[in-house]
Amino acid sequence: MKHDHRGMTRCGLCRTDDRAALVEGLARDMFESRCDGTHDYRWDECSGYRTIYRGFACVVPESIDVERHGRCMLCTSNDRDALTQVVARTLWDSRQEEGGLPWERADQWRAKYGQLAGAGFASLEGMPF
Repeated sequence: MKHDHRGMTRCGLCRTDDRAALVEGLARDMFESRCDGTHDYRWDECSGYRTIYRGFACVVPESIDVERHGRCMLCTSNDRDALTQVVARTLWDSRQEEGGLPWERADQWRAKYGQLAGAGFASLEGMPF
């Protein structure tokens, strides 16, 4: 077990020593959460999307990691909505180039990135997304 915060570990990030495998599973789960009938892409057929979602999957653990914050933000957060918005913005910022659309003007993308963050959290907690 990677680290135990007084029995409060519940997410995959806190339970794993294999970060690469965690990120790969997280990427696939986040991709599959977007398969809502709006496209027919499959994980194993779309290397471009795999690259994008692997990037997302690296951002989520970094955003909540105990090593960075002194505690796992997912396991210890009292405000899941606020945490979702922080991670959604971090995901958005990770895809923006210099001079890109700022989060404050992202409009409909804010909800989509919030859903993506939520799917990442569900994956880490072993829950359906």
